[in-house]
Amino acid sequence: MFNRISLALFFFVFISSTVLAQKVKPRLRNLPLSNLEAFQSPGSNWNIVGAAQAGYNDTILNTAKGEGILFNNYNRSIQFQPGRNLMTKMEHGDMVIELDLMIPKGSNSGIYLQSRYEVQVNDSWGVKAPRHGDMGGIYERWKDNKGYEGKPPMKNACLAPGLWQHLEVSFQAPRFDASGKKTADAKFIYVKLNGITLHENIIVSGPTRAAAFEDEKAYGPLMIQGDHGQIAIRNFKYAPQDELKVGLSGLSYQYFEKSAKTPEEAAKTKPTAQGQNVQLDARLASARDKYFIQFEGKLNVPVKDLYTFSMLYTGDGSLEIDGKKVIGPEWTHTGGYPVDGTASLEAGEHRFKLWVNKDVEWARTGLSLYIEKPNSRAVALHSPASMPERAPAPLIAVKAESNPEIIRSFMVHNNKKLTHVLSVGDPSKVHYAYDLLQGSILQIWKGDFLNTTEMWHERGEPQTATPLGAPIVLFGTSPIYDKTLTKDSIADYQYKGYTLSANGHPQFQYAYKNWMLQDQIVPGDNSRGLKRSITVTGEGKDKTMIRIAQAKSITPLGNGLYSMGDQEYFVQLTPGLFPKIENYQGGQVLLMSANEPIQYQLIW
Repeated sequence: MFNRISLALFFFVFISSTVLAQKVKPRLRNLPLSNLEAFQSPGSNWNIVGAAQAGYNDTILNTAKGEGILFNNYNRSIQFQPGRNLMTKMEHGDMVIELDLMIPKGSNSGIYLQSRYEVQVNDSWGVKAPRHGDMGGIYERWKDNKGYEGKPPMKNACLAPGLWQHLEVSFQAPRFDASGKKTADAKFIYVKLNGITLHENIIVSGPTRAAAFEDEKAYGPLMIQGDHGQIAIRNFKYAPQDELKVGLSGLSYQYFEKSAKTPEEAAKTKPTAQGQNVQLDARLASARDKYFIQFEGKLNVPVKDLYTFSMLYTGDGSLEIDGKKVIGPEWTHTGGYPVDGTASLEAGEHRFKLWVNKDVEWARTGLSLYIEKPNSRAVALHSPASMPERAPAPLIAVKAESNPEIIRSFMVHNNKKLTHVLSVGDPSKVHYAYDLLQGSILQIWKGDFLNTTEMWHERGEPQTATPLGAPIVLFGTSPIYDKTLTKDSIADYQYKGYTLSANGHPQFQYAYKNWMLQDQIVPGDNSRGLKRSITVTGEGKDKTMIRIAQAKSITPLGNGLYSMGDQEYFVQLTPGLFPKIENYQGGQVLLMSANEPIQYQLIW
């Protein structure tokens, strides 16, 4: 069912001739957090703990003894005092970092790349229009008592205080020539929070405000701000990014104005043209269609490693290195996706052969080849003009602006494609996806509503929709807690449709045994989450338990507040209610009797 659907089309380039997103996962190293040995002269406010916990209204984090978590035990007496920030002994240039962080209500901190360029950490939960000082912002520079150059995040992906949040940063250090003169500014390649991209290719002309150093260097320590507020950090990982210096030499080509499936077939006639060239270039083929072009030469790589190659062309194509197939022969076209392959290479020169057979007139010509390794970014081995800019592909997004929006689709949940999913978006920017077969909430998120590109672009074959915000993935289990309710007996739990409230929110109806269940989900107070109401009517309801939530673990925090899993989201019940926590299938469930109407909030 489609209800008041409003579509917005935005355009972007998936893959261009100039830059490919890194396909290879960097080899991340763990920053040891069993003690403070990895840091320079840590102040007394820094400790190693084993656990951190808080509710969304708590202004301090509760901790427990142990190891694995870096904790800044800030209090107002150390505000703005020197020596409270924490620097690593490790110094870095280009680098990728990943970490989990937790802050209490109202807290403020920051992650400074090279101790100079800050990614802001701040309690920005619920902020409608984030600025550079909000969570994930690139903080402003400062001169003559004025700020400038700060960059706000593109979206607010901040979760509630007391929840673990995941931060990813790819940073490119400034460049200097042999005399020490800066030749290129520092750049944030990307900043992601909870899986949502906040920044891409943001240039920073110098150190941001409150940096440890006013000068700029090729290398510097990482710094965590410690004089503004409490912060807990775990799973701190980093990967230096080398500048991959590779080269082609002895590059020759042969061009045939005919179609051929192999080099041997092409070689049965003389080439139309042949010669030497510096780079791979599709323009050496003068025909638009029905041609075969082959390149041979030497590839020089700097170190022994596993290299990934990514190739895009139209027709059949192949890449061989040292006589071994790395890519293809495989058919693709320049409007599609690149073909990838890997090769373990020793440092030094390697013979390579690359060929393309184009025999489809409807697709344009073009050729690109990129090389990368885990701790480097992709490098082009082709001429920029060899692969013209691709026509943009649309992002087909559904917005929920003036009214709730209801979209029926397939959706992937925990690596399984579900076929009966309803996504409900609200103008308050609090949304959820619901499995109609189970009567369960699959995902909850805030911000923009739904990406439906895979439903309606071209053939729309996958028919899948995905959240545009940072999703919290729930277990997706039925609210009926009946251990006999398995996949084999799911037919007994019958979906009876839904009705719309005056505000446009669906109320779902289900029948099971001798009673009926009504389930309604609406935005919670101050748009901080979702409010769910479940009512059961009929014979035997007093013997029925309702599953409020399921997680790997459930922790009571007091006043009706429960933490789900590893501080992933909160469930808020009315204080004074006493639900039951029960072990179930290697995890836990939060249960209440169906004898009375049940209402609770999901908060994140």
